[in-house]
Amino acid sequence: MPSTLLSTTEQQAGSKSYSANSMLRIVKIPSDESVPITEEKITLRSSSDDRSRGDVIPAYLQTASAVIDTTPLIRMTHPTTTGRKGAIVPSESLAGLYAYSISSTSQSVSSFPNIRATRLAMACGRHSHRFMGDVWIGRLGYLPGQKDGFALTNLDLSLSDIEVGSRYSPDLRSDIVDMIRQNEKVNCDIHVPEWLGNASQKNYHDGASLAALMVAMTRADGCSEEDESDEDDSSNCSSTTSSMDKNNEATNDNKTTKTKTAPMPLTEITLCLHCRGPASKLCEGCGGAYFCDEPRTCKTNGWSHQCLCSTWKIYIQRRSQLSSFPYFSGWQLPLLQEDCFTSEATYQGFLINVLGVMEPTQSASTTGVVTPTQKNWWTTELHGWSGGGSLSSKDVNPFHRVSYLDGFALKNTTWIPEERHVTKDDIDRANATYREGGDASNNNNVELIQTDEHGLPILTSWEHYYRLRSLPPSSPVGLLATFPLTLYYAIQHYGIVPVTVAQMLERPLRIHVVGIEKELNFVDLFKELGFLMPENVAIDMTWIVREDMFPENRDERHLSLQLTSNLRLSIVAGTYGESLNPDFDLGGPPDMIIGMNAGLFAYESWRHVISYLHHNKNIVGVFTDYNEHSGMNCASLGGWKSANSLKMNPFRQMRAMPVYCMNLPQFSNGFFYVFNEQELDE
Repeated sequence: MPSTLLSTTEQQAGSKSYSANSMLRIVKIPSDESVPITEEKITLRSSSDDRSRGDVIPAYLQTASAVIDTTPLIRMTHPTTTGRKGAIVPSESLAGLYAYSISSTSQSVSSFPNIRATRLAMACGRHSHRFMGDVWIGRLGYLPGQKDGFALTNLDLSLSDIEVGSRYSPDLRSDIVDMIRQNEKVNCDIHVPEWLGNASQKNYHDGASLAALMVAMTRADGCSEEDESDEDDSSNCSSTTSSMDKNNEATNDNKTTKTKTAPMPLTEITLCLHCRGPASKLCEGCGGAYFCDEPRTCKTNGWSHQCLCSTWKIYIQRRSQLSSFPYFSGWQLPLLQEDCFTSEATYQGFLINVLGVMEPTQSASTTGVVTPTQKNWWTTELHGWSGGGSLSSKDVNPFHRVSYLDGFALKNTTWIPEERHVTKDDIDRANATYREGGDASNNNNVELIQTDEHGLPILTSWEHYYRLRSLPPSSPVGLLATFPLTLYYAIQHYGIVPVTVAQMLERPLRIHVVGIEKELNFVDLFKELGFLMPENVAIDMTWIVREDMFPENRDERHLSLQLTSNLRLSIVAGTYGESLNPDFDLGGPPDMIIGMNAGLFAYESWRHVISYLHHNKNIVGVFTDYNEHSGMNCASLGGWKSANSLKMNPFRQMRAMPVYCMNLPQFSNGFFYVFNEQELDE
């Protein structure tokens, strides 16, 4: 019996799929990690209608004193039929994956955490579920019965199907698992069935449907939105600074808040992953999480971290690669040191003392508050946005136009790119510096700048960009240029099909950028996107922002700007998928949707975007995230292919960002992932 729904041939075989006294395979995961995970076989008794027996696993595990809990790790989908005999099961109808355990109310239940079963739940996107005691895993689905219709039936499950997710890592990507096996000196085959790789996506959309139903029901009952709760916790489990432990999870939903709120103060004190109290001791296993010292029992109570520990160790090992920006002259090195992992102080000092673009206020010695020397693009770098409540966000006015010279506000004007389109001569000149300047001979990995079939320069590194724009390695403009360069890379690297279609239809490429916040402070910096594009490639870019992000003294809730000859920017206030219909309210359906530092799990409003992409496979969605842990959880919402698309962004910001309850490498626009990735047919 295969571990997926039956193929057409097997459906036609009818009752032959289960013969009398056949065996059903399930998998047992003991809570004791020293005991191996094993397959168990259940003998299926002969019956006149073998297919109508339902789920046999609870009866197999039942004892006189035990109550069996059944937990869906992947919910099964009831197949739809055409109403005629022998109808084919649609491909989207999948069997479910279920965990069976002895209820905590039973006297015989073990009090020991089951780390491997909990890890498997995380691999399925059930990040908040915790298992205690031994757990059995089986598959269950609807198969064609002897008569019209379908019957609930168990399917075989092999150990190899779930070994990676239970034994090694909830991050199922082969390179992660392979590195864990090398660290643990274990040799085995890596096998991840597609249905397991797509589990997070399926669970997320099941949860979204349940949440939508709950909202409708509570509104019908007269409840306010504030009274609503979502039993599916997955939308909040991947905040870049939050724990995976539901009981102690800190959630910031500012992106969906409809009124401005005061900013949360930065503690600049490392916090326990479990209790959120001050803590300075790192996990000995991975070095990625802080816990309280003994006699406090936070590490014991927060045992779910053990499910992630070996994975986070791999993420930590990537810090040196993430911190590598070899082209620059060394100005960035202080921004990548360990003190930057938990404090903004070094970056503050850099902006004040090195660049001179900010100055401390009179109270800075006690509050640490700094202000810009003038209105410039660095304003929101330190104070961020904080749901529109930060010091810097209150003065942001997207209606105010700023030149590159005034926006960057750098004393050395050679550090600032010219406000003009890139030409073929620029590409030739940039490549000539490789050939004549000796750089290519010193670095065998250097690649000359090529152009794609539409004339877009193929930029794969900061060095490419700096040479193309005649910037010296000492220029710090990349600290802000990460935003337009990230958009450019998303279009050039992932948008070949959308660009081709737009060119064939002789219309601009339509891009919706969702989740815009502090980018409103440097609107004119995005001219750089138009300057890098060939002038014959036109873009209509729409930023979707919250209603309260427009200046309070403005009645307009829509702003249209011609940034460059080929780039038109519209800024529209509203909520994507709610007050704004992507197909009709924003100049037509998008070719691409892009979100920078998105945090899809952390904010409820992303559900509309994810659902829209799920139902419109012809639209490419490209997102970035701060760290690999958050990026992996968010990428998995697009399915197994999206999860495997996760990669470092070559145009990530060249500074380490603080994160207070984890020690994971954190960079603005650190990682790319893509939904509905497309390729041109040969």
